[in-house]
Amino acid sequence: MDKNKMSRREAIRAMMLAGAGLAAGSSLAAAPLRAAGVLPQNRKFTEPAKGDQVIHRTWPSLGGESISLLGMGCMRFPRKGTGRRAPLDQEAINQMIDYALEHGINYFDTAPAYGDSERATGEALSRHPRKDYLIATKLSNFTNAELGACKEMFANSLKNLRTTYVDYFLLHSIGSVEDFKKRFVDNGLLPYLQEQRKKGVIRHLGFSFHGSNAAMKELLAMPYNWEFVQIQMNYVDWKNMPLEDSDEPCDAETLYKMLEAKGIPVVIMEPIRGGALANVSDGLKGKLAERFPQLSPAGVALTFASTPKGVMCTLSGMSNMQQLMENVYTFSHFKPFTEADNAYMMEMARLYNGNPHIPCTACRYCMPCPRGVDIPGVFAVYNGMSDALMLPDPNGKKDKAYKEKRKEFLKRYATLAKDTDASACVMCNACLPKCPQRIRIPDQMRMIHKLVKDLG
Repeated sequence: MDKNKMSRREAIRAMMLAGAGLAAGSSLAAAPLRAAGVLPQNRKFTEPAKGDQVIHRTWPSLGGESISLLGMGCMRFPRKGTGRRAPLDQEAINQMIDYALEHGINYFDTAPAYGDSERATGEALSRHPRKDYLIATKLSNFTNAELGACKEMFANSLKNLRTTYVDYFLLHSIGSVEDFKKRFVDNGLLPYLQEQRKKGVIRHLGFSFHGSNAAMKELLAMPYNWEFVQIQMNYVDWKNMPLEDSDEPCDAETLYKMLEAKGIPVVIMEPIRGGALANVSDGLKGKLAERFPQLSPAGVALTFASTPKGVMCTLSGMSNMQQLMENVYTFSHFKPFTEADNAYMMEMARLYNGNPHIPCTACRYCMPCPRGVDIPGVFAVYNGMSDALMLPDPNGKKDKAYKEKRKEFLKRYATLAKDTDASACVMCNACLPKCPQRIRIPDQMRMIHKLVKDLG
């Protein structure tokens, strides 16, 4: 199959026929297979041996609990068909979770905001002894923070997960101190959750975070016993993690070190930036292979994020068996990076950031758009061309590759369904409060629409 001539829809269809689920967080890169948002199935990797077990770390502050360094993110499970409304493939999910448990993964992360994930996760895990796995879920009270509604959401989580207790419970996606107070303090919810912790219905209480360094500092100064915290961390965001709706400084290094200083175990989300760091440009891929020939780009990113000793668990949103097997191999043969390795990764981050990139992880919290814009799809086209060093500059027509870049960009952009591209955005701003990455989505849509017009 000629990958250079494959449309986005054809790529998705081909990957689904190959038994792969959509990896909703992937961004486009050089090949249209990546445009499908799926880890390429033909990429070579070493299959784990039957007895391989992922590395665990033990946490005295959590009662001596042994937690797999690789955790299974349950947001991007495989589906029966294409599209976000296609039903989850429970049989495939069961097989993946069985394999994960067999190879030592015991931390499973889900949330009410992940569609039918809690129910599917609960169905798969409940087939195994409860002592063999740890459940992490969240209070996703984005649209209704009334106490009664929050209590109902928590009760539904227990029901869907088929359990009487949650091991690790998170206040979901805190972006600021004001957001924290509105959703968890002013409504009386936090005392209720602390009461559930005393009863053992919640074993450990923490929060996931998408805010500034200053906001984290203020949150940690409050008189709450946070037992763990989940942050976004990868080699691209280590030194600088721009917040799209704020000029306040934010970087993963500072966030991590604040938590480490307080002895709070850290859970890592987006270690591969929603799939983008698995599908880097060929040039960057070659440089990673020079230094780490035994690791795929995804393995490099996961190892970087998991190296710090304060990391309790690194989540990977695996959507098919190959991704799971590859990650099991990485973590069952885990070798922490040295200081020299980490310095090398900072140079890789510099190269990666040399190309403009919209920090969309395709979590789809912004969807559906009232005007029908395929927000993640539009961003995927733009990011993929940029990551492949193929983004055309309308003012740079002296570039010898301009015609090729223009043709390829417009070709990929045309694969978006009718009336779902950036031209359909009316800047209603309905998407802004929903985006955990704080992307100024309407502004980015206007920029992309202007680019398309300029390219003619």
